[in-house]
Amino acid sequence: MAAEVLPVTAEDVPDILPLVRQADIDEITEALGIPMEEALLDAVTDSLNAKKIVVDGQVVAVFGDAIHNILGSIGIPWLISTVHVERHARAFLKVCKPEVQGMLTRHNHLINYVDARNTAAIRWLKWLGFEFGPATPYGPKGFPFYPFTLNREN
Repeated sequence: MAAEVLPVTAEDVPDILPLVRQADIDEITEALGIPMEEALLDAVTDSLNAKKIVVDGQVVAVFGDAIHNILGSIGIPWLISTVHVERHARAFLKVCKPEVQGMLTRHNHLINYVDARNTAAIRWLKWLGFEFGPATPYGPKGFPFYPFTLNREN
């Protein structure tokens, strides 16, 4: 089944919330101390281009990019996946690279951090071409997070 990339709004959040993958909950709620509902609402409403990936009627992930620094053209890519991502991995992966390339039309550089425990996300980010720095303590609890970056090719 093919994936659809559709707009996501704050009204979608209550339906997506119970489906969020445990690794994403651990990263956002446990390590960063932010309630998942707040993190998801903020991400959706503060993004330039918040979307959801839907396969066979199931939300597989929500993602977007926000402005970190307008002068330096730096964007913050983010993605929160659901329990359906593994079942629809091929369809999910097929739409990821074009969406990241779209982010690079809005920003020269993409940067964010990923929980060092979130091995599936790290594998996926490497597949997308992101480069990683050494893990450093991040967030209020100081959990190890890897900074990751991707630059627009000129």
